Amino acid sequence: MTTMTKVSVDFPSGQAKPTTDAILAELNRTVRMPPTPVPERELALLYQAACGDTGGSQAARDFLFWLAGQPDPTGFVGDGGLELRRMDHRLKNAALEVVAWWAGPTKSDTPLYDLLASLRTRFAKNAPNHTRGESRGTSLNSQPDG
Repeated sequence: MTTMTKVSVDFPSGQAKPTTDAILAELNRTVRMPPTPVPERELALLYQAACGDTGGSQAARDFLFWLAGQPDPTGFVGDGGLELRRMDHRLKNAALEVVAWWAGPTKSDTPLYDLLASLRTRFAKNAPNHTRGESRGTSLNSQPDG
C-alpha cells in the first residue's frame, strides 16, 4: 500500500500562491529573454592575465579552462572556485561577469572557445607536467625536469 505525503509550500503573509498560468508566463518570459551580451572586455582582461606568469595569471587561465571543462594546457590543476581567491579585484570581477554570461543562454560559445584555443596554442609547446598545486610560484616558462 502506497501512502501519499502532502507537501505544502508556505508563502509569506499577504502574498498569493502563484497560479499555474503565472508560473507558465514567467517561464515563457525567461525563455524569450535575449542572450546576455558577450562580456568582451572582461574576456580580454582575463585572457591578457592568463598569458602572464604570476599566481593571478595561473588562476585566470585555470578559471577560463574550468568554464569549458577543459584542462589547463600548462598541466596545472587548480582548486575550482577557490582559484577566484587568488585573483585581484579586477580579475575577480571580470570572472564573475563571465560566469554570469556563461550561465545564461548564450548566442554563441565561440568567444570563449576561440580564447581557449589561443591559450592552448600559446602554452601547449612548453607545458611542464604539473599536478595539483605543484606549479604555484613556478614560472610558466620553466622546462620540465629531465
